[in-house]
Amino acid sequence: MTNPLSIILWQSLAIFLLIGALMGVAVSLLLIFKPHFMARVNWVANRWISTRHLNKLLDRSVDIEQWFYQRHRPLGILITFGACYILAYFGLLFDKAPSLQRMTAYLPVQMAEGLLDALVLTSLIGGAVALFVGLFLWLRPSLLRGMEERSNQWVSSRRATRVLDIPRDQVECFVAGHARRVGWLLLLGSIYLFFVMFRWLV
Repeated sequence: MTNPLSIILWQSLAIFLLIGALMGVAVSLLLIFKPHFMARVNWVANRWISTRHLNKLLDRSVDIEQWFYQRHRPLGILITFGACYILAYFGLLFDKAPSLQRMTAYLPVQMAEGLLDALVLTSLIGGAVALFVGLFLWLRPSLLRGMEERSNQWVSSRRATRVLDIPRDQVECFVAGHARRVGWLLLLGSIYLFFVMFRWLV
């Protein structure tokens, strides 16, 4: 029996591609018969918006260590009890059979069993680590300071994002120099896509 959700998704994709094919026909006709008009439209629509200001806002270090260590006792107690609950649930109370039965409706049995085993193992390891961190934070927070200072090194993302914040207009220059040829290729591809999607929907 076919899933109704998959039918709706495929039909939505086909309608989206059909509309895209019609838009492709319109753009290709402009490229063939009115390439100068298309260049003006592209000049108006192709406005460069730099993300440098946004990156400056995101590329800031937020210091919460002072607030964290001032309230180390209640936070340590909460983390310890949360870790104990995770260890007790996934170590003793977790029933694999009902979860596996629900997952096998969407996944193969071996994959579902592997995912559940990975979930349980990850939860137990995370719970054990959280238990040690919670106990140290509750009883001896000074033991975590050295580890926290070594791991809390700020890595700026400005160099990585600077490469992305450069306009690249090689494709537009190529299309502007070969407008009619690109228009004919786009027209053929759009007509083909339109008839394929139309036949699939009908």
